[in-house]
Amino acid sequence: MPSESKLYIVGIGPGSPDLLTRRAKDAIADSESIVGYRPYLDLVSDLLEGKAVSSTGMGREVDRARKAADLLEEGSCALISSGDPNVYGMAGLGLEVASGEVDLGRVEVVPGISSFSAAACRAGITFRESLAVISLSDLLTPWPEIEERARIASEMKMPIALYNPRSKRRTWQLERVLEIVTEGGEIDQDLLVARNVSRRGEALWWTKARKMREDDELRGKVDMFTLLIIGGEGMTRGTAAPRSMINLVGVGPGSPDHLTCEAREIIERSDLVLGPKRHLCAVGGLARGKMVSQEGSFEERMRARLGAAEEAKGRGMTASILFGGDPSTFSSAWRVYDPSNLTRPQVHISPGVGAFSATAARIGAPLVGDFALLSGRDEMTCEKALKLIEGGFAVALYNQNTRDLSGLAERIDSLDSERPFGLVQDATRPKERIYLGMAADLGRPKFDGRRCTLIIAGPEARIKDDRIITRRGYQTKYDY
Repeated sequence: MPSESKLYIVGIGPGSPDLLTRRAKDAIADSESIVGYRPYLDLVSDLLEGKAVSSTGMGREVDRARKAADLLEEGSCALISSGDPNVYGMAGLGLEVASGEVDLGRVEVVPGISSFSAAACRAGITFRESLAVISLSDLLTPWPEIEERARIASEMKMPIALYNPRSKRRTWQLERVLEIVTEGGEIDQDLLVARNVSRRGEALWWTKARKMREDDELRGKVDMFTLLIIGGEGMTRGTAAPRSMINLVGVGPGSPDHLTCEAREIIERSDLVLGPKRHLCAVGGLARGKMVSQEGSFEERMRARLGAAEEAKGRGMTASILFGGDPSTFSSAWRVYDPSNLTRPQVHISPGVGAFSATAARIGAPLVGDFALLSGRDEMTCEKALKLIEGGFAVALYNQNTRDLSGLAERIDSLDSERPFGLVQDATRPKERIYLGMAADLGRPKFDGRRCTLIIAGPEARIKDDRIITRRGYQTKYDY
């Protein structure tokens, strides 16, 4: 086995080449061999010339992971995963299989744009407080556990992204979850139906959760290529345009390598680029236009950026406002749709690699099952996190301060002392710091600082070679 060979577990985004990151393209270019599910390989076919390509069909995930690990004998290999590898992708299985053959220091998980991020940005959705992400496929997770998680998220009034909502053989599960979401509720939640997000045949439309529950014909339009987002507290519904002279651009976690092709192209052609200094510095080598960072309070800065962008548009110029991570998730992009903002300009929203995604990739595979995101700014964050963890979710908490984690550590330790966590500050940036441990260790972090993302891994997780590996349930189907 060549000592320098690496296994890249690559997230290629939801489908469009515009949403592929530079790091993903580089990882594929650096690999002699490519392994993946054929429809996903077709999405990056233009990058595979001269590569040894191995494909398998649906349900052959273990075979793909084994093949990729075996091919390291011949050189570096890219194991392709659609969307983000940690979101129902190949990260967990790839790391688990590889851990029996190579040091995991030779494995890199390359984060990608998740389908829910892409759908939210397409539809103008922003999540301000929380989001639960649940797969309705019970092939690897027992249905009672899925149903209980849906109930917990609904009781907490969280927005919910539903993956794998309905197949030809699995038709009643979606109706059951919609019953849970709508039972006893006075408010009929908005529901986004997003089919083939960023792929050929893309279609997005809005309905209501109760109407979807009651309308057999409407549910019949939902399939495995469909993602559903059910509204909840803190979710803002706006509008977004396929193209606009004002762009809200997600720049990812920090490194320009994690910019999407679309984000790079928008920044390069913008006459005016607005945002915090740290984001402007990160993309400074790409921008040809004027770069401006505003002063003042958080709200004042956002209003100033919107005003400057609208002024530039009035002069026939293209403007971009930069957001760390993904604009749809815990950013200030929601202020575009704030009722107090009288103008509400038409914007295009370009998704970015979220902080949860970058953090998960840096520490391994902590989120490969159902998970929840919490903004970390709510005084009830600790209580919410504990309830979600008890229900079997993995949980990512944004905006954490290492000095405030002892209480959370004690509570999590009482629930599950063996549950691993990863704490990352400034993921992918030059001063990145990472700390892995078990629940009790969370109260004794190895570094001090703010702006940390904390991930409490899901059930069936362990630490090996400084990576968190989480089993998603393949062991119930395969002996490996």
